[in-house]
Amino acid sequence: MKRLKQMLETSYSIDAIFALRKTPILISMLFLIILGCMQMTPFAFLLISDDSYRWDERIWSLTETDQNKLVESLPNDCQIQNYQLTCSNRTDIDLSNEVKVIFNGDGNQVINGVIFNQDHLIFIESGRQYEVDYSYYEGLDFSNASYEDVFAPLASSIKPIFITSFVLGVYQTGILSVFIFTFVVATLSMLLKFGHTAFLSYKEVLNIIIYSATFPCVMALVVGILFNPGFTTLIYNIGTPLVAYFVYRRRVISYLVGN
Repeated sequence: MKRLKQMLETSYSIDAIFALRKTPILISMLFLIILGCMQMTPFAFLLISDDSYRWDERIWSLTETDQNKLVESLPNDCQIQNYQLTCSNRTDIDLSNEVKVIFNGDGNQVINGVIFNQDHLIFIESGRQYEVDYSYYEGLDFSNASYEDVFAPLASSIKPIFITSFVLGVYQTGILSVFIFTFVVATLSMLLKFGHTAFLSYKEVLNIIIYSATFPCVMALVVGILFNPGFTTLIYNIGTPLVAYFVYRRRVISYLVGN
């Protein structure tokens, strides 16, 4: 219980960070995983918005010319009512980057695109096909539809398919990068032992680096959610060595001199 209290205090106390230098490495690794998740949470929140699933903008990079061509080529006799597509003829619209929008067709030989069929929509990305219903397209009349009417509902439709894997991928990447960064900084910090007759062990240095990351991770979480997730990595990468240096100057040096 005392150790848990000290872990919480590492967000504001240099003494708590130094006191935890002999913590079992497994416990510290678990704590580091939590910090890695905190750092990446703003990115996970970003994935909740539909903008992250605008394949037409972020992956396929459809141009304004493509957008105009799509609107001009939409069929006049197609509409979605009661979650069913009513459309008499097949229509194929070829856009750049091998993207196709098809009405009453199949996904054979389509690499990227969207296919509107009677009771479902097929989203195709790099040859992989995903079927979704028309929940977000209800009431759409393609005869007077805009570009956003076609692709904005698509983002909402495919989000449930990808959101879990995207979020897990973000956290895995964050945890891995935090581990690599922590071990690299701890290894470089061992160079400080030159000039000392005695010094901390690598385990102690590693623990100090880990617990020095608490305050930067808290700041990264707050700033990333309220402002821009892009700042989280910068705050962590600069803040962690800076806090660890304060611990070294204020506590480690006096400890080494005393011994």
